[in-house]
Amino acid sequence: MHKLNSSRKFILFAALILVFAMTAAFAVGCDGDDGFSVSEVQHDPFAFPGEITINGTVGMFSDDPNFFGVMDTNELLQCGQFDCGAWIMPTLFVGGSLPTIAQGDNVVLNGQFVNDGNGTVFQVTSMDVGNNIMDRLP
Repeated sequence: MHKLNSSRKFILFAALILVFAMTAAFAVGCDGDDGFSVSEVQHDPFAFPGEITINGTVGMFSDDPNFFGVMDTNELLQCGQFDCGAWIMPTLFVGGSLPTIAQGDNVVLNGQFVNDGNGTVFQVTSMDVGNNIMDRLP
């Protein structure tokens, strides 16, 4: 049987501690204080169970004022227009009185993904409206 010398034991121990710390940091703070971007959740929304925070930009509206679409802010800034083929996250505000929003407003949404029978929707219980980025588009 091969014995490890003390320096190899230390390196192995340090590597294990590092892996444990990185795993714990990811599990506890994977959405951090800033939340997720729209592009981070688009491919598998139900991989994000429970209430989460999502940051994005209001991209479109429907006839129902509480139902609107939110785009990834970085994708919008790169393509420069709202109809560039980027995924628009269906969003339904259920948190009482909808704040005033306009196309191009950056929003921070708190809620959860649900399947409402017509598809996947991000159901928002609260939101903060930030600056409008229309002047930053080409």
